[in-house]
Amino acid sequence: MNEKNDKADLRLLAIGALAGLVVAGVGILQQETKIDTLPENAVARVNNVLIDRDIYDRAISRSTNYAGQPVEGDEAMLLQRLIDEELLVQRGAELGMTQSDAAVRQAMIESLIASVTAEADAASPTDEALTQYLAENPERFSYISKVSAEAWQTDDESDAQNFVSALRNDGVAATDENIQPMPDLPAGLMTLEILSTYLGPGIAAAAAEMPEGSSAIFARRGRWLVVRINAKERATMTDLRAIRNRVLIDYRRNLADTTLRNYIDELRQRADIAVAMP
Repeated sequence: MNEKNDKADLRLLAIGALAGLVVAGVGILQQETKIDTLPENAVARVNNVLIDRDIYDRAISRSTNYAGQPVEGDEAMLLQRLIDEELLVQRGAELGMTQSDAAVRQAMIESLIASVTAEADAASPTDEALTQYLAENPERFSYISKVSAEAWQTDDESDAQNFVSALRNDGVAATDENIQPMPDLPAGLMTLEILSTYLGPGIAAAAAEMPEGSSAIFARRGRWLVVRINAKERATMTDLRAIRNRVLIDYRRNLADTTLRNYIDELRQRADIAVAMP
């Protein structure tokens, strides 16, 4: 990856540092005269700006999980993100940026985030600093090194479906002449390279991402494979030379996240914020 692409990726990472700071469709936060209590139609006040309840409700409706269902239990976090957004918008206005519609608000926020995190984006730590960062954050650079797996094969997709359903429901499934264990697949932990010689590189890589105890069906060469992952073993990269660029990107991202969080914390301390939880 070249330096230009690195910077572009880091910009996206920095913009995403608020974990969904800009929620699509939140609209414009209505400005009101500063008051001591919040009206019923408001969920928060940031300085002299009210965050209306309908804006909050629309943000909630657009905050969905991977299955497209509304996320439950995150209402307080989402409200804090709307407050963070308003703090950044107000700071952008202080710096002469124009506030108008939702698209302009988003552009203002992204521009301000880019400004705040610019130094982190361009950070050039020494190899000693990166080595220390690698040692202090081993979980960020771990990978699946070995897996323990079982596999069965059949020519009939329906047999594979029935078999995997039995595995998921009962933990065991009976084999017959239509579905048989994959011959010679080693028992116990094995490297992904060994697993790929039996299942193929694509299936082996996908199987490594499966949770322990889970089963899945894969198509391969006109046949159907049922694979169950019994255990996984992780290892950590410790040689900076092999993953220096990856460590550098993560170092800069973490520095940008910390810089942005500290900046917003300072804005919070200076702001007059009132909150009424729905």
